[in-house]
Amino acid sequence: MAYRPSKLLSSSDEVAAAAAASERDQLMLQNERRHQEAALRELKADDGRDPGSSPLASVLGLACFPFTALLSWMSVDTNEEIIVLSFGQYAETARDPGLHFSNCFGREVYRCSTKKRSIELPKTTVIDSNGNPLIISAVIVYQFVNTKRAILEVENADGFVKSQAECALKQTLSHFPYESHDGSPCLKTEAQQIGEHLSSKLQDKISQAGALAHSFQLKEISYAPEIASGMLKRQQAVAIIQARQTIVEGAVDIATHTLEKLSENGIQMKNKEKSHLVTNLLTVFCGEGDSGPQVSTASSYVRTSA
Repeated sequence: MAYRPSKLLSSSDEVAAAAAASERDQLMLQNERRHQEAALRELKADDGRDPGSSPLASVLGLACFPFTALLSWMSVDTNEEIIVLSFGQYAETARDPGLHFSNCFGREVYRCSTKKRSIELPKTTVIDSNGNPLIISAVIVYQFVNTKRAILEVENADGFVKSQAECALKQTLSHFPYESHDGSPCLKTEAQQIGEHLSSKLQDKISQAGALAHSFQLKEISYAPEIASGMLKRQQAVAIIQARQTIVEGAVDIATHTLEKLSENGIQMKNKEKSHLVTNLLTVFCGEGDSGPQVSTASSYVRTSA
């Protein structure tokens, strides 16, 4: 049977670890979806019946009825809601597209789109858990589900969402390293899962603005210019060391397998001869350039069992 280095194959432990990681990711995705559904239900919760126009507006409307009937109509576009105030007090929310009647006296109209929106967070400096400065940009997708909150409870709802997203970005990414060598979550390999965590954290911050966060994706992650050169050299050194370890482990496995097969075929070798053979094999496999191993042909070096 052909030999395959055991170190280069996926072991059962690696397969189990991959399966556990996949199961963990699925569980995290399900939790994030449940969190988003709960946030959507909370945002769409009925705040009670619309109070309607104020008594003063009703009196003026009746007194000037012919003009009121002509001037109180307003249109609502698709994917739009209108918040109506009557003399500074909340009166109603017009949600269905089409014409709506609302007393024109003392009326203030605020339109709010319910379409999905995308905001790109510009490059910003974030300190990771190892203290390294990173340059990170991101893209968030959200929409206003509760337009009453968006209009009445915050000033400049889009600006509010953007500022809260920047805050969530810095707070969350400061708990993760850019890269990890011990298998712990890091920004380099688990950006998607961290993005889902960011979306959940952002949702908690923007619910008061009536917004629902659909996604929070990291767009660009890199070391800050002041340390980029040094970290690149470090990455190259780590890659070289890991490659060397793999080569050495494979060469040792091949040498061990060679000695075992020679012994199984009845070829007996002294310890000195085994050492010489292993040295030659390691020279061939671990050398930088082309190697010319020395192979002794003396009859006393190899003995075949009867």
